[in-house]
Amino acid sequence: NISEWRSWFECAEPESTTLPGEWENKCSDLQRLVLLRCLRPDRVVFAVSSFIGNNLGGKFVEPPPFDLEAVLEDSTSTQPLIFVLSPGVDPVGMLMALATKIGMDDKVDTLALGQGQGPTAQRLIQTGMTEGRWVFLANCHLCISFMPILEKEIEKMTGDSVHPDFRLWLSSSPHPKFPISVLQKGIKMTTEPPRGLKANLLRLYNKLTDDQFERSTKPQKYKKLLFSLCYFHSSLLE
Repeated sequence: NISEWRSWFECAEPESTTLPGEWENKCSDLQRLVLLRCLRPDRVVFAVSSFIGNNLGGKFVEPPPFDLEAVLEDSTSTQPLIFVLSPGVDPVGMLMALATKIGMDDKVDTLALGQGQGPTAQRLIQTGMTEGRWVFLANCHLCISFMPILEKEIEKMTGDSVHPDFRLWLSSSPHPKFPISVLQKGIKMTTEPPRGLKANLLRLYNKLTDDQFERSTKPQKYKKLLFSLCYFHSSLLE
C-alpha cells in the first residue's frame, strides 16, 4: 500500500490519477482536494480548477475568447483603451488586424514610448483628436516621466473637442507610478495567452473573417486542412 501511495505522490498529475486502494471510491471530490492539499499542495490550483469546472460548469474556468471589436464598440472617443501586458503577448497584431477589418488601417499611428518620445506622442494625440485617427502608445511603463503629461492630455479629451472616430490605445506592464486617473477613466484589457487546446483553437478561429473561412472553391478539404493546421499549432503552444 505504501508503494501505491508513493507512486501516486510522485506522479506528474495526482489530481487526475486514481487514488490507491479503496480510497478512490471512498473520497468525494472535496475530500480529494483536502487530501491533495495535505500531500501535494503544488497541484491544488489545478485541482480546484477541475473541481469548479465539474461542479459549476466549464464557463467558470475557461476564459472567453478576447474580442477586441466588442471592446471598441463599447468605447468612446474620450476613453483611453489600455492593454495590460503579459509576458509573451503583443497586442499590436490584434490592433492592426482590427483596423484593417473596419477600414482604419491607413489611420493608425503607433509609437513605442521611450526617452525623448513625449513631444512626438503629444503631437500624435493632437492630430488624432482633430482628424479622427487611432493613436497607439506602446510600453507606457518605459516612459513614466511622460505619464503626468499624458494624464493632462486625457483630461482635456471632452466630447466637443474630440473627433468621434479618434481612439487612444495604450499598452503598459503593471507599474506603481502609472496614473490612477487614466486607469479609472479608461477601458482595461488583459492580454494573457490562452491556456489549453480549446482556448488556443478558439483564438485562432476568431482571427479568421467569414470571407477567409469560406473563400476556398473546395470548402470541405480546405476546412479540414485549416483545422489540422490550427490543431497542430495549438499543440505546439501547449
